[in-house]
Amino acid sequence: MSRIAIIGAGASGLVCAIEASRKGHNVTLFEKNSKVGRKILATGNGKCNISNEKIHLERYHGESPSFAKEALRRFDTFTCKAFFRSLGLEMREGEEGRLYPMSHQASSVVDMLLHEVRALHVNIVLECEVTKIETKDAAFVLHINEKTDIFDACVIATGSVAMPTLGSSDSGYGFAKSLGHSVIEPYPSLVQFVCDEPHLKEVSGVKMDANVELYIDNQKCQSVQGDLLFTAYGLSGSAILDLSRKASHALVQGKSVDVVLDLLPNLSREALTSLLQKRLSVAKDKSLSLWLEGMIPKKLAHFIIENTKIAHLKEASALGVKEIKKIVFALKALRLHVKATKGFESAEVCAGGVDVSELDAKNLMSKKIANLYFCGEVLDIDGDCGGFNLHFAWASGYLVGQSL
Repeated sequence: MSRIAIIGAGASGLVCAIEASRKGHNVTLFEKNSKVGRKILATGNGKCNISNEKIHLERYHGESPSFAKEALRRFDTFTCKAFFRSLGLEMREGEEGRLYPMSHQASSVVDMLLHEVRALHVNIVLECEVTKIETKDAAFVLHINEKTDIFDACVIATGSVAMPTLGSSDSGYGFAKSLGHSVIEPYPSLVQFVCDEPHLKEVSGVKMDANVELYIDNQKCQSVQGDLLFTAYGLSGSAILDLSRKASHALVQGKSVDVVLDLLPNLSREALTSLLQKRLSVAKDKSLSLWLEGMIPKKLAHFIIENTKIAHLKEASALGVKEIKKIVFALKALRLHVKATKGFESAEVCAGGVDVSELDAKNLMSKKIANLYFCGEVLDIDGDCGGFNLHFAWASGYLVGQSL
């Protein structure tokens, strides 16, 4: 039996603790917050998007995304379901293969994990901050609240700097560097866009299915169709989150970032032009806003009128070919400049992290220091929106726990 220290009681740390304890190890789980799994409780808008039916390597990113292959192989969707079923948790499938607890509550996931950890007699130490890790005679000396303790193996599962309001921090990166590991500079991912369009407040709250194209230095680099939400500060929604990794990286590099929105992706420009022309037959005595409201949300109608500079027309019946073209262009190719993201404070995850080239992909152990492991979001592996990040947290924690 080995003494194992796991730093961080988030998704990866909890699963790692369970698997290591099931193998008979003496496990101590350190958490600087007053509760375990705080970030789990916030996922999926409080419903916890546990995983996805379509876990594939191509949904993951980083300097070396293929590093995740072994963890995903060992802990695939089938294994994920079996693991949580062993805890007493049932799942249901939502849109796009997303998996949620059948209870619809993220708290159910945390409660089941915590119950199992306690049943396995894991030593859980809350409100306890590990400030330093040293190696001595093939062991690890942890400095904890001005005291020290010695362990045979150490697992760094501290998460990232995303969502600091939930207690996240950069401590894991600091531990990695102090132990001779490299860290790829983190930047926000799965994060909202801040735009400098002056009239966006008028359309705040409007949600649509849209096709969004991302341009970096005026070069198109990605296109996504999905939910788009206009906000007072800019843009949100699943389509934006899916584009945010590349956009955030470009902004960090000082590049220019724009998005082009097709707000009616199921209509071609020709079909939309024809529809608007036909709708002129019902334009008499209707304001431009009311006329457009017959096919798009009221707030968006006002925004389009301002954007196309046709507000001087008193009635929709006064629209000509030129004005129709302007409306079509605004609805099919609305270009907005992205000046920033909402940052780590709002980001669901981070891109960047501990350089995985310095770890063994078969067990996530350091190539530099024996019995030092890393798992979860502290690693330079991040996934797409839809349960992929949480799945990798479970998978990496499972792989480390199994390898101890």
